[in-house]
Amino acid sequence: MWGVYSPKTPMTVDEFPGSVHSLDVLVFTLVLLVLAHTRGSPWKLALAAASLALGLLTEQLSLRLGGTHCHASGIVNVSTCSSANSVFWYIPWVYTGVTCARRLTDECSWAFPLLSGMLFFGLCGVYEAQGPLVGWWRWPAADGLVASGCTIWQAGPLGLDARGLVASPHVMEALGERLFGVPVMAPYFHFAFGWGIAVVYQLTAFKSHALPVLLGPTIALVWDPAMRVVCTAFGASKLAAVCALMLGSTFAALALSAPPQPSPPRDLLLFSIPLLSGTTFALHAIVGAGALREPPELKLFVVTLALCATLLFARSCGLLPRVPIASTATEAKKWA
Repeated sequence: MWGVYSPKTPMTVDEFPGSVHSLDVLVFTLVLLVLAHTRGSPWKLALAAASLALGLLTEQLSLRLGGTHCHASGIVNVSTCSSANSVFWYIPWVYTGVTCARRLTDECSWAFPLLSGMLFFGLCGVYEAQGPLVGWWRWPAADGLVASGCTIWQAGPLGLDARGLVASPHVMEALGERLFGVPVMAPYFHFAFGWGIAVVYQLTAFKSHALPVLLGPTIALVWDPAMRVVCTAFGASKLAAVCALMLGSTFAALALSAPPQPSPPRDLLLFSIPLLSGTTFALHAIVGAGALREPPELKLFVVTLALCATLLFARSCGLLPRVPIASTATEAKKWA
């Protein structure tokens, strides 16, 4: 259950254990909520469009250059091993992560990228943790094979492997250490995605979306050497280093950041996006298909992360009170 996981028998592209149609419905419902939230705003629509472009590029480049994974076929598919739900998921994921992070703290502060990263992890982690065990997608097996018999085009030496879709040596090293079938580096990189996108937004003064959303994940690669430094310094596993870096940076940001001024108004429509997502994935783990396929420890993790992330999103959407800062000497005297 703990440590490196690999399937005993590699599955072909069409042998995933279960339907992903309910995932299709969820993702496209979330996309509709995002479009409703934009209210026709050019700035928000551009963010949603850039998020979709990031999803398309990330999924296709990951498959064809690295052979990182293979998604199960959905109602609609972009290509072999790339369902439409896997691409369109980036719209609610990136849109909500960026928008809610801006509401949690001053968008020009050092804490903004860290909180953005945590919100990215909070929304995606409950989805990503369950994917391999319930058949939403497959990671590479121990021999590098991802999908037997898959004929998708891959660049370089990967395309010469007659077995099918295969992973590159670099990908195998990055995704080797796993917990419950999930590479520990996967949620870490998604945390880094949020951080990188937010950093480029700050560098470009929020004037556009294409550059931050598309370049941010490249900037996020600086978190890889940071993880390796921690592993070397403490002789720790990737799992321990990833947890330390993510939790440490997030707690620091929450403790030391100040809320934006003026405070943003309550936004129930925005909150409905992470609420629906978190609730659906939590229920999937405890009473849905995950109840039969996921170990108790994984179910506990999913439910706990869904609850904590939902509370953080609720605060960003103005549904939870903040601790007020004393603005006058009279107010401050009360706490003396």
